[in-house]
Amino acid sequence: MRAHRLALVSAASALMFALGMPAGAATSTWPDISGIYWTNSYRAKIQPVGGGDLPYTPAAMADYAKNMAAVKTYSLDDKARKLCTPDGVPRILESPYPFEIVQSPDRGEIHILNELNHVIRLVTMTKPLPSPDELETFPFYSGHSAGHWDGDTLVVETAGFNEKTFLDNSGAPHTDQLRTVERIRKINGGKELEDVVTTHDPGVFTRDWSARFVYQARPDLRMMDYACGEKHRDLSPVKGVQGH
Repeated sequence: MRAHRLALVSAASALMFALGMPAGAATSTWPDISGIYWTNSYRAKIQPVGGGDLPYTPAAMADYAKNMAAVKTYSLDDKARKLCTPDGVPRILESPYPFEIVQSPDRGEIHILNELNHVIRLVTMTKPLPSPDELETFPFYSGHSAGHWDGDTLVVETAGFNEKTFLDNSGAPHTDQLRTVERIRKINGGKELEDVVTTHDPGVFTRDWSARFVYQARPDLRMMDYACGEKHRDLSPVKGVQGH
């Protein structure tokens, strides 16, 4: 029995080493980014770092143009707004609603709890992403996420998305080849949280691109219930939220 326990400990240590985590990291050395955060600005169209348009292929750009036109006439088949399904990544990052990060080092997990649509993102910290076959067989709205720490930055890789979501609120399309990498850290003395997400999807883009989101730490807030089709939190403090 003792030999079996030692084998399990050795296997866990080897796994942590493979993920760039020292033994014991899951229980003692995680930086603390837990808390409630809320953006102070909103825009429906995602803005790449450096500005400009998303690097769509000509065919994908034509589809995007159709989607943007449909948004204006309220005819876009947007399940996240009609059925309250998860927004997916990176769209959920531009939400004007608060979210909470809950860290569970003893379980090797981080949960990102979004008020909007009650979306819960699980980030596993002690195992890699599922195999390509599993990702293809079990695609999720929010994908599958695996993370690790790079100093004080949480790095989250997500893949295995279905094709029922958009990349933003303007109808930006993607394919099931979508993969994202987020780098999440506290800035400004812990008063803000930064999330820089890099998007990879060779099915629609000519190159990878990144977007940056900054949120205010809001320990004064409590997460509120969200019921699809009912009135929700007052979003008037969020700049640009009109018409959301």
